Amino acid sequence: MTTRLARRLRSLAAIEISLVLAAVIVAGALLGFGVYIRTIQNELTGTLTQLQAALSRTSLPNARAGGAFAASLLLGAGSEIVFLDANTRVTVYRPHRSDAQPTVTVRSRGDLSGDPRPNGPLARVILGMATAFGLQPLFARAGNLYVIVRSNDGVLVATVRSFLIPLLIALAIAVACGFLIARVLTRQALRPLDDVTAALQRFASGDLTPHTIAADEGHELGQLAAAYNGAIDQLQRAFAARDRANASMRQFIADAGHQLRTPLTVVQGFIAILRRGGIESGPDRERILDTMNDQSRIMGSLIDKLILLERWESPEAIARAVPIDVGTLVADLVTPIADAHPDRRFVISAQSGILALIDPTELGYVVTNLADNAVKYGVGEIAVRVRAENTQAVIEVADQGPGIPSTDAARVFDRFYRGAQRDVSGSGLGLAIVKRAVERANGSVSLDTSPSGSRFTVHLPRAA
Repeated sequence: MTTRLARRLRSLAAIEISLVLAAVIVAGALLGFGVYIRTIQNELTGTLTQLQAALSRTSLPNARAGGAFAASLLLGAGSEIVFLDANTRVTVYRPHRSDAQPTVTVRSRGDLSGDPRPNGPLARVILGMATAFGLQPLFARAGNLYVIVRSNDGVLVATVRSFLIPLLIALAIAVACGFLIARVLTRQALRPLDDVTAALQRFASGDLTPHTIAADEGHELGQLAAAYNGAIDQLQRAFAARDRANASMRQFIADAGHQLRTPLTVVQGFIAILRRGGIESGPDRERILDTMNDQSRIMGSLIDKLILLERWESPEAIARAVPIDVGTLVADLVTPIADAHPDRRFVISAQSGILALIDPTELGYVVTNLADNAVKYGVGEIAVRVRAENTQAVIEVADQGPGIPSTDAARVFDRFYRGAQRDVSGSGLGLAIVKRAVERANGSVSLDTSPSGSRFTVHLPRAA
């Protein structure tokens, strides 16, 4: 990923990691320097103790004799011994660690040219740090001699300088490691962002194929990948719903066209016959006109039902639910149907006082459609019952017909589905209207069918 955000995060991470590594290295170097200074200070203390012990047993006449005596000792490379008398200054030291014998310089008192002194600005810094870390010269007196035991500054500075180049190399390696570590960490940290960006770029280029991104909940950006996956799931469901809606719409248009074409063809055929003047007798002409009128009513009824279903699907079409006495209304709706079909026996058992929240007009569609279906498709007695069941108002419409095949029973509530009994007049929308009206009242409708009859059961929530 080469975005500006990635570069900025990578730079900040590289700086922070490099600073931490450099701080660790410098701290280690200072710790080592402190240990080295402590070692020199211990050496000075040991050397002075050794000198004092030896001088307590030997009397030295002057500084030259002290220098000769010190030169015979096993002097460490980090120490420098100075003997002072009234006129002379004698310095004993080893210029380098590899020197086996110490160097003895004799000068007049006050002349410091014989002492080893390092040069350069870095030497001052090193010596100042040594003093800060507690390195101090030691003093003693033996008769008329003054003895100074101090650090060999030349060896001290040379030793520290020998570690500077490795220290600088280590710091350079730390910076390089910081950059590499920052690059790896940044890449891992931004991987979900990279994946989401790549997926969105594919979408922008027209590739709408959903790709799920691996989401680690413990990752800082894992929630981003999880949110993207959630959006993809929603998109897939939206695509699936769109496809189903399109398929349903195509099927609906095809079915509606088919249902309208039959009566329209009949009407067009009779109109053609009338134009040709092929009907001479008055009764035949009246029969044709009656048939055309019936077919027109069928088309009008079908269009009314389609408009009704379309209106109910609209989000703005809110049902005017009011508490109504279901038993009384069902009895009032079924009684005229029973009177219109005296050849069928209706048994109405409607308990009054059962209230439900539903639009009375829509409940009318439910009851009349179920009763009409029982008349058209069933045989024998038609039983209509209304009862209360816990918090539900239950309406049952049962017939004693041959029942509905299981393949048709699963689809009886689909629009325009008429099953095998297409010889019976109907639009195939009655049960679809029943189902939608019940759903608008937050209820449900079910079918139990067997070779001895069919029973439609409507459950509606009772009103308080």
